[in-house]
Amino acid sequence: MLQQGALPFKLEGTEELLTAQAGLALAHEFHLALGAGRLLDEMLPSPGSNRALRASEVVLAAVLMLQGGGRGLDDMRVVARDRALRRAADLKKVPAPSTLGDWLRRAGLSRRAMRGLSKVGKALAARRMEGCASKDFTLDVDATIIEANKRQAEVAYEGTRGYQPMLGFLFETRWLIHEQMRAANVPAQSGAVDFIRACQRQMPRGRRIGRLRSDSAFYRRDVVALCEKEGIEYVIRADWDESVKAAYRGLGADAWEPHVTGRTKRRRQVAQTVHAFGKGGGPFRLIFVRDAGAQQQLFETELTLRTGAIITNAPAEKVSAQQVVEWYNQRGTAENYIKELKGGFGMERMPCGEQEANAAWLRIGALAYNLFLLQQAEALPKELARATVQTVRWRFYAVAARLVKHARCVVLKVAAGARLLGQMERMRTCCWRMAGT
Repeated sequence: MLQQGALPFKLEGTEELLTAQAGLALAHEFHLALGAGRLLDEMLPSPGSNRALRASEVVLAAVLMLQGGGRGLDDMRVVARDRALRRAADLKKVPAPSTLGDWLRRAGLSRRAMRGLSKVGKALAARRMEGCASKDFTLDVDATIIEANKRQAEVAYEGTRGYQPMLGFLFETRWLIHEQMRAANVPAQSGAVDFIRACQRQMPRGRRIGRLRSDSAFYRRDVVALCEKEGIEYVIRADWDESVKAAYRGLGADAWEPHVTGRTKRRRQVAQTVHAFGKGGGPFRLIFVRDAGAQQQLFETELTLRTGAIITNAPAEKVSAQQVVEWYNQRGTAENYIKELKGGFGMERMPCGEQEANAAWLRIGALAYNLFLLQQAEALPKELARATVQTVRWRFYAVAARLVKHARCVVLKVAAGARLLGQMERMRTCCWRMAGT
C-alpha cells in the first residue's frame, strides 16, 4: 500500500450513505413528533409559491444545524451534504445559506412572522410546563452583549460593537421565555416594564411569573410599581444613589448580622432598613450585604467593591435578610443559561447586517435552545438531563452510522454499543408515542 501520510492508512472517497451525526436524526424526529413543524407552518406566513420553502423547512433545518454545533449560515452546507442524515431525518429540502439569509431578512421585517415564532415558543412552553406542579415561576432577567461587526451595529458601554439583547429565563426550568434584540448602545434599563409584560404574555394559560430577579438595570420605580400591582415578589440589586448611600450611613453597628454564603461559605454581614424611591413610591426592604470586617466609614470605591444593596418586597416575617441574599445570588445560574445559548447554540455571533434579520436569528436560536430542553426533559437519557449541549453532542448526537436499504426498509446502522443503542431506541419509542397522541 502506498503510504499517504505519517500513519499507515490510505484515504479514499465513497458513495455510501454515511453520517457522523446519527443522533441528530433522532433529535429532528423528536421535533416533528412534538408538532414543531406543524406549529411553524400554522403560525408563520405561507411561502409565496409552491417552489418556496415552508417555514418549517427553513426553521427546523436551522435548529438542527445549531443543535449539531453549527455557528452561522454557511454551516447549513454541512447539513445539506450529509445525505445519510437528510435521508434518515426526511430532510427533503435544506435552505442554502443565501436562502436562509433572505428568509431571516423577510421574517425580521414581518411582524406576523416574528409573532408567529413567539407563538410557537409559547406553545412549546406549555408543553414543558405540563409536568410542573407549581403555577408560579421565577423570572431571571439579564442583558448580554453579542459581538457583531455589522454596518448597523452600535458600540456597547464596554467598547464592543454589536448588540445587547435582553433575555428572560425561568429559573425552575431553564426555559428562555422571551428574548428581545436591542442595539448595543441601548441602556439595559430601557423598556424594563415592557419586557416584563412581554414575558408575562409568553406564559401559558394557568402559569404566571410570581417572582422577579434582576441586577440594577431593573432598579426602577415603574418596575417596582408593576410588581406590587401584579403580586410579584422581587429581589433587585440597588444602585448606589445618594439615598441608598444615606441609608447605609444611617446603619448602626448593632444593625449588622453575620451571614455565611451557602455555596462558597464566605463570611459576610447583612443589615436591613426600610426604603422608598421618593414621592409616590411605596416602601420596600433595603438589604445591605458586605464582607465581614468591612470598614464602617463610607468610602465609595471601597463600598462598591465590597458591599452590595438589594431591594425586595418579600415579607420580613417569612423571608430573612440572609435568605433574600441567598435568593438573589441564585440568579447567577442565568449567566450559565446565557453561556449555553451563546456558546452552545451559536448565538455569540450574528450573521446578518440588519438588526431585524438578527432578531429573527436570535429567536430561532432561542427555539433551538428550548427544543433541546424539551429533549432533555422527555427523551434523552436521564444522565444527560442537565448536561450541556456540547456534552450531548459528544455522547449522543455524534454517532457514526451507515444508511442502507433492506427488505424495502431504510435502516440506520449505528456504530454504538448495546447501552447507547438502547437509549436511542427508547428515544424513538418516545417520539412514536408523542406522534400518536
